Amino acid sequence: MPPAPLLSRRPLSGSRPHGFLRVLAAAILPLALAACNGGGDGDDDQTDAPPAAVAPPPATETPPAAETPPRNTAYLEAKPGDVIRVRIEELRPTQAAIGYDQIYYKLGRWQGDFERPTWAADPVLQLDYLNRTVGKKFDDYCEDMGGTERAQAFQSIAQARAARLDQPDSFTCKDAPGTHAANLKTVVVGWDGNLYLTDGHHTFSSLREIFDGGPKLPVWVKVDANYSSLASAAEFWQRMVDERRTWLRDGQNQPITVDQLPARLGLASAEEPGGMQEDRYRSLVYFTRDIAYSNGDLPEFAEFLWGDWLRRQAAAGRLPRLDEYLTAAPAATAQILAPSTLGKDLLPAGANDSYAAAVRDAALKMGALADGDIVYGDRDAAGLGRIALEPNAASGSPTKKARDTLEELPRHDVKADGSPRGAGKLWFAVNYRSCGKPAAGACWGW
Repeated sequence: MPPAPLLSRRPLSGSRPHGFLRVLAAAILPLALAACNGGGDGDDDQTDAPPAAVAPPPATETPPAAETPPRNTAYLEAKPGDVIRVRIEELRPTQAAIGYDQIYYKLGRWQGDFERPTWAADPVLQLDYLNRTVGKKFDDYCEDMGGTERAQAFQSIAQARAARLDQPDSFTCKDAPGTHAANLKTVVVGWDGNLYLTDGHHTFSSLREIFDGGPKLPVWVKVDANYSSLASAAEFWQRMVDERRTWLRDGQNQPITVDQLPARLGLASAEEPGGMQEDRYRSLVYFTRDIAYSNGDLPEFAEFLWGDWLRRQAAAGRLPRLDEYLTAAPAATAQILAPSTLGKDLLPAGANDSYAAAVRDAALKMGALADGDIVYGDRDAAGLGRIALEPNAASGSPTKKARDTLEELPRHDVKADGSPRGAGKLWFAVNYRSCGKPAAGACWGW
């Protein structure tokens, strides 16, 4: 909120007009003369009543001016297009919620089990598995920091064990971080000099949650705008709203004020104040990526716009509500991960109540839109990356790739011949939500 206007200063009550001073002097003058025996006849004056004491005027306090919050001076001179290195804890959210299952997918995949017995007898396959899991963490980090990918895959299990995000000397990106600015997440310098994140809430929340990341992990971002010249928080947030740089809805898609935005990135937890809420429809939209929409050059908060549209479809009875599907405990993991697919004719097949079924049904609704159909406000389906699903599409077509992506979502990470493979996003997310990081035992299945 903007600071209260400074109160105008008025003279203290002790500052009196000259007429009052003359009256006061006249009252004091006889006393001064008496002290010098110039006002009476000797001792007789001592019997006169003493003059009334003149009380000092009451002091009038001037209320202190409202304090302006201290400004962060580190980024006041940053210009649009600048690439800067910051800590995750310096980034302020401009949305209240994230898709937790998207974070769980990352945390599940990035933490391969070094003690996993599946390939303990075959170091070559074990290393392949670790490059697909632990190695993916460094590939993602390098890409998101504008460094392309790792310079090379792990050459040994010992090298994989030694690599840590918080120890930059333990791994190398193909290019220096910040080299490819187009890959960087974006920030706005606020009226208070702080950095407000407009893209990358899921990326940086995942890095904040991983064991070798955290709030002090260095990351690179690109400055999209500098609004530090604005006079107040109210002006700043109005500008952000007008330019669609903030999403002021909570995890249930209810409107909020800027004062209700979280203080930090990352999952909400009992151990640490702050954190971001869970939006289950935001997770759902993430899993429809490359099935119902392409994650190309999309506007900010595009996935939330799709999520809002899906909620409205469910409310109108045109799509089952998300809570009608089995997406989490107490449903069994096998039920949650039951495959749901689309045939060549785009007719649904497989389970109808699993997490994959929720993704499939949402994707069919999204893909059935025409290019010009409005999804949210003035945003149409084409502008939000919709993939047009077509029956009997040829191999290599967007529709065939979409069908393959849907089929892979709940897939586990061992091929029929026993070698490792890339598991599906849902498989990692569902298992991590239930079990935590991959480890030997019944929960993850090895």
